[in-house]
Amino acid sequence: MIDATYVTRIQDTLRSAYLPSLLQLLLLGAKSRPVQMTTTQLAKRLGKSQQAASNHIRELEKEGYIIRRRQGRSFAIQMTDKGINELTSFYLMMKSMMEEAPDIFEFHGTLFTGLGEGAYYMGMQGYSEGFRRVLGFVPYPGTLNLKLKSPVEMQRLAELKQRAGIRIDGFSDGTRTYGGLNLYSALIEDERGALLAIDRTHYDNSVLEVIAPKRLRDALGIQDGSEVVVKVFLNEAVR
Repeated sequence: MIDATYVTRIQDTLRSAYLPSLLQLLLLGAKSRPVQMTTTQLAKRLGKSQQAASNHIRELEKEGYIIRRRQGRSFAIQMTDKGINELTSFYLMMKSMMEEAPDIFEFHGTLFTGLGEGAYYMGMQGYSEGFRRVLGFVPYPGTLNLKLKSPVEMQRLAELKQRAGIRIDGFSDGTRTYGGLNLYSALIEDERGALLAIDRTHYDNSVLEVIAPKRLRDALGIQDGSEVVVKVFLNEAVR
């Protein structure tokens, strides 16, 4: 099942008049190097007027999806990280909708000491009550942080986050607003727990954040540098 948020985002992306221009630039190789092109050439590729193509390029540059440098009568255009990420996200969402999700996602990560914020947030009533309600346990205060080395597994984690998890909404304590998150039932080695997909996090898709009802470092006898296997179960809870 795909989260409705991602369905809406796909619809918004498809409605964007500038998606075809980004795709054409991708096909020309602008992902990895500047490509030389006139707006007339882009217009022919898009089947649109030169004026429309020129507007596309200006808007893409304004929104930070491309950078361009004039070279004579043409421009050298290259996609930015923002532009690449937009197309990658679109690809992953479409892939998620077109393919049937596997029942289990497996990850291999290296344990490291995180920023220390997990203990504070996991102990907050707004989160702990949500965990008790949806998981049946209150996690040990703190997250276990695992670094992924494989680009394949990083992409797999990005794909997993496009799937609907168990939702815990954000909340306010009257002074500050805290973001929501999705949970995915998991086994960390042989210990029951859950993987977190936090709306507001300092980490990218190279890091797994997992929780469990016990201190996993003690339960598994692991320390920084230890290799840990996490199996995430998309459609069922771990009992």
